[in-house]
Amino acid sequence: MKQNKAISLTEGNITKLILEFTWPVFVSWIFTELYNITNSMIVGNYVSLEALSAVSASTWICNIFNYTFYGIGMGAGILVARYYGAKDKVNLKKTLDTSVVFAVVGGIIVTIIAELLLPQILALSNIGPDIYDNTFSYLRVYIYGSTAVLISQVCFFILRSFGETKHQLYYSIISSFVNIILGVIFVRFMNMSIIGTALATIISQFTMDFLALRLMLNYEGINFDIRNIDFSFRVVGEICELGIPAGFQNMLIALSSLMVQSHINLFPNEVIAGIGVAEKVGSWAQMASVAISASTMSLVAQNLGAKKYDRVQESIRECARISSIATIVLIILIDASAPFLVSRFNSDPQVIFYGTSMIRWSIFGMFFINLSHIYNAACRGAGNVKIPMIIAILSQVVSKYLFVYIGLKIYYDVHILYLGTAFGYTLAGIAATTYFYTSKWTKEHGLRP
Repeated sequence: MKQNKAISLTEGNITKLILEFTWPVFVSWIFTELYNITNSMIVGNYVSLEALSAVSASTWICNIFNYTFYGIGMGAGILVARYYGAKDKVNLKKTLDTSVVFAVVGGIIVTIIAELLLPQILALSNIGPDIYDNTFSYLRVYIYGSTAVLISQVCFFILRSFGETKHQLYYSIISSFVNIILGVIFVRFMNMSIIGTALATIISQFTMDFLALRLMLNYEGINFDIRNIDFSFRVVGEICELGIPAGFQNMLIALSSLMVQSHINLFPNEVIAGIGVAEKVGSWAQMASVAISASTMSLVAQNLGAKKYDRVQESIRECARISSIATIVLIILIDASAPFLVSRFNSDPQVIFYGTSMIRWSIFGMFFINLSHIYNAACRGAGNVKIPMIIAILSQVVSKYLFVYIGLKIYYDVHILYLGTAFGYTLAGIAATTYFYTSKWTKEHGLRP
């Protein structure tokens, strides 16, 4: 097999590198979102409103696992970028081997735990009796793909650390089409209902894993050999030290959103479905900032490894500028087309009404979460994962939930739910920006002048 050449981010025009690095991640994020919304669109159009409500109610439960895996993948990616920037091939191979084993074993363990705790999780979510069976069936199948999700997160973060993003795009496209085709076949023609969409997701996820692993394990001559695995518990510790705070932060965000969802689930199904669709559509405004934050973290990690501090600072400034402009454009486009986008999921006028209202009341917060993505990524690329975690927990977990909980006590209205999301995102962006530009730590570590 032809060996793949990693890309150095420590030289060359920074703006050009950001754009070259980011556009495949951005487009692949579009297909990932398409991948995520396919289940909702299929059940919303081919099954029932109750089935759409069940998938909407499941979203944040699924994200508890997805966000945790995101943190683990990020930790592995930071280590790989650091060792690649320092040209330390011994530790690079050790990290690669350990990450693969960790992803497989960790995914299996999480699957077992999730299976045991699923009834308790559903009870915590206030799932209504009319959608409980659908929600339970969907989640029970979905969690069997936990290993696949963790493997893909680890693979893609490591590939980004090598400067490789184009293959992630190719694999996301393939996986999305597999998910759509199988979803329609299983639900529309084989009458498998909501279980068919979850099964299609698992199969498409493992397809992407196979392709990503095949590419990743042949980079820079560092070949994975199952007979000679360079596994290290020290590296596991370093991955966890870097990744668990972010994973824990994201897990708490998902748990907080799950608690908010427990209040949403007390409203009629039209509200549940509309808000669930709006959260999916609204998240598209984060596509640019999430993609560029991947560039930020890799640029910072590689250039700090190479001790190029001026380049680190220029990279952060340019990432923040490009991300902010792109996010504003996305906000305008999504706000203008909100009714049309929501109607693609379900044609019920009430679902369209509540979904559109949710988008238009909350989407302005996406500009602020964009800043949080960039500045937190810069800190994480430099090895500071605790402060971004604290900022996210206080703003998107504690403050968001208190806003919704207290707000509904004072004025029981769906608009409180709309504003809760915007409030958490806005607070997160302000806090992350303030910390970055006033902290002694960011200055001492060369992230700013």
